[in-house]
Amino acid sequence: MNFSTFKRWVFWAHLFAGLLASIVVFIMAFTGVLLTYERQFKELSEMAYAQTIDIEKSVISTERVVSILREKHPNEAHIFVRWVNSEGAAIPAWAGEHSYLIHPYTGDILREGEGVVEEAFHVITDLHRYLLMEGDYQLIGKTITAYSNLIFIFLLLSGVIIWLPKHISKKSLKQQMWLRQKYTNKQHRRRHWHFVFGMWSLPFLVVIGLTATLFYFEWANKALYGMYGEQVPTREKKAMPETLDADVVSYDTLFTKAQQHANENGYQDWYSMWMEIGKSEGVARFYIDKSIGHRQELAYSLYFDTGTGDITRTLYKTDWPKGSQAWGTSRFLHTGEYFGFIGQTIAGLVSLLCCILVYTGTLLGVQRLLNLRKQHKRLRQGNGND
Repeated sequence: MNFSTFKRWVFWAHLFAGLLASIVVFIMAFTGVLLTYERQFKELSEMAYAQTIDIEKSVISTERVVSILREKHPNEAHIFVRWVNSEGAAIPAWAGEHSYLIHPYTGDILREGEGVVEEAFHVITDLHRYLLMEGDYQLIGKTITAYSNLIFIFLLLSGVIIWLPKHISKKSLKQQMWLRQKYTNKQHRRRHWHFVFGMWSLPFLVVIGLTATLFYFEWANKALYGMYGEQVPTREKKAMPETLDADVVSYDTLFTKAQQHANENGYQDWYSMWMEIGKSEGVARFYIDKSIGHRQELAYSLYFDTGTGDITRTLYKTDWPKGSQAWGTSRFLHTGEYFGFIGQTIAGLVSLLCCILVYTGTLLGVQRLLNLRKQHKRLRQGNGND
């Protein structure tokens, strides 16, 4: 089989695969655009509850926040409190699955449950991952998006083969890589846009597609961890404490010690600090983060013995096993957050280009099939006349 024949087979496989997965790939790409600045919009929604600095009152204590949550949910010992390093910032807090925004000076509940912005992003995320399917049908939605993502990866790789000009030269590459001022017709414009946008976004879309396999397939995780000679870690299910009786040292003391540790270890400019209690008996974990988006390179965990107040463990990303480090990096490469705001912006732009690729590719594919049908009809008519 010569290259031209191989390329023709690849073209038809590309066309039919594209038409098969077009709707799902478009949904994932479009929702990817909407999710570009998810964390920033969530932060802005909480900033809307920021309070004017009250010089007559001090910020309520961590102890007070925990007591507010315990009063509302006395049977829920698993608690999160998040402090944002900004004066007047409302305090997000969780008791199990129950979330609140708390007034930083009075302790009043400013918002119970998620706000409109958070709920909107939950819907978009569910559409992105599960096509809005719920309950027993969620697995079906996840399976559809999983295999559509595999088809998407095939489309990217096969698209390169189709794109390759017969004779590679500086002139041919320029023609294939840059938009033109004039096109002979709509089909010509769509085809050229499909090639140009596809090649410019190719490396980014390949990264997005490959990293997405980790969210869907066990074999992808085994392959990643296997590169480092490791096994995929299994999550241990253990019963969480029902009370906080083992917590002897005050949470204010622990929070102060966590701040001091951050200041002494180059994290004095932390953006947020999370305190988690009630997951393991006698343990409080502080997650100290310099970034808005939980960038693991800019954060670390600090563990306290709540009986003595001693630091028992510090955990940076570099302390993780190599496979887990790679998984964490892949997770944030998928959204672009690994490179911060610029990375998010690039991920959002290439997701938008992907929408254009689906649009132009679908129109080109449908038109190609219609032209084939017309040709076949003319051939039959011609044979009938003979």
